[in-house]
Order: sequence, then C-alpha cells, then structure tokens
Amino acid sequence: MNQHRRVMWNATVKAKPFRKQLEAAQIAGCSALSVTPSDYVRWLGSGVSTHDLKSMAADHDIEISHLDPFVRWVDDWKPSVRGVDFPTDDVAFDTDDFFRMADALGTGTFTAWGGFPDGRYSKQQIVDAFGHLCDRAARHGMQCGLEFIPLWEVGTLEYAWEVVSLVGARNGGIVLDMWHYFRGTPNNALLASIPGSKIFAVQLCDAPQCLPKGMTLAQEGLGRRLLPGSGDFPIGDVLDVLRKTQGLNNVGLEIFSDEIDSMETDKLGTVVKELLDRFSV
Repeated sequence: MNQHRRVMWNATVKAKPFRKQLEAAQIAGCSALSVTPSDYVRWLGSGVSTHDLKSMAADHDIEISHLDPFVRWVDDWKPSVRGVDFPTDDVAFDTDDFFRMADALGTGTFTAWGGFPDGRYSKQQIVDAFGHLCDRAARHGMQCGLEFIPLWEVGTLEYAWEVVSLVGARNGGIVLDMWHYFRGTPNNALLASIPGSKIFAVQLCDAPQCLPKGMTLAQEGLGRRLLPGSGDFPIGDVLDVLRKTQGLNNVGLEIFSDEIDSMETDKLGTVVKELLDRFSV
C-alpha cells in the first residue's frame, strides 16, 4: 500500500518530550510520527498512559504510524559496532513484547534491521527469518520494512531487495535511508527497477562525499549526519527515481545530530518543513 505522506522520524526529534515531538511534526506539515520501543516504555514508566499518548497525537492531528526498530528476528541479534558503545538495551525487546507495543499504539508499520556481522548467517537463513517475521507481522495487520545498514550483513539495497523478493510477502518491503544508501553501494538503476509499492519509507539526510578523516561510519551515522542539501549526496537524483516509481512513501528527515538535538521545537519544525518543501516531498 503506497502512503505518500510526510513522517517525522524519531531520530530528528529524539531529544524532545513526546508533546514537543508532536508539535515539531505539526509545524513541519507531517501527518505521522515514528516512535521507538524504548521511548514508549520510558514514557509509560513516567506515568503517561498509552491512551494519553494517543490522545495527544490525535489533538495534534498526528498518527503514531511507525514503531522503529525491531532487531530480535534472529537469535544472534545483539548489535556490535567497533568503537561505539551501542545502546543494546534500547533494542532488546523480544517479538512478543514488540508486537504488544505495536498493537497498543496501533502502528501500521515497523522497521526491522539486523545487527549481526557479515557471514554470521547464510542468505537463506536471513530470508527464512525475515519471512517468519513478515508472517508474524501479517497476523497483526502490519507492514514490515527491512532497513539495510552498511555496518552489517544486510548492508545494501541490493541485498535487502533480494531478501524481500525471495520472501515474497505482501507486507514485506524496504526502508530507504539516504545515509545507508550512499555510504553503502548506491545503485539508481536497481532502485528504478523496484516497484514503488515496495519502498515502505524514505529517510532524508546528507553527508560529505567521503567519510571525514578520523571518523568511523558508525560515528557519522549515529551523530554527524547533515541536513539534506548541506552535504554532497545527490539526493535529488534518487528522489527523481522514486517519483517515477511512485516510491516516495512515508518521507521525512532522519537526522542523528547533536546540532539538531539542540534546536528549539519551533525552529526544528520550520527547518524540516522548508527542506521537505524544497525537495518537493
């Protein structure tokens, strides 16, 4: 199901309380917001109920659309990144807990990625595991977006599309993050061949053409991303491809950045709106 709408992705507003996230999304002209399982549990622990969260979202005319991410779809799930103290506890939720949260929030889509290293599983094992996950998601009426990340085995669009194609699930598709795409193996010809209905989400960001000296991939990806148009990624070319395939679904900014974290809510919402307007998404 194509969903051409603007989403405020969690990374861009992660430093703000839930109500401020909604305000930023509303200012940006977004109709949807993604949340993380760890944030949801933290909000519940602070005394805010699921009903409260959904009521606040409705008051801002924002849908809590995506639960992001889920990583425990393989046994050896714990992400390991050299030189980075990865917050494993934030993604440690098992399948039952994750889908209970999704059902409670009423999210229609979730993102899955794998933090397992290269060679840990065969491609067939990955296909089988993702297929089982899509089956489980279907029982909850959810779409499952596979996100490729160049730090790990499922690291390119080509790999992710092969997995999604071999599984063949109606509710299985791809999450296209621009940083992952360009820091992996960008392939616009391949992207043009993928049905737009299989691109479940598009996340915009930017970076220099080459990884800055002394910086690792993980450091840049988790904290040094740039606003779209501030770096060297040919984002417009990719968006043109996606327009032709009708793959501009659930589009928004995914910016892991200390600078973005420090922005006031009004300014952040305005910046996001201006950029989404500028790129005509």
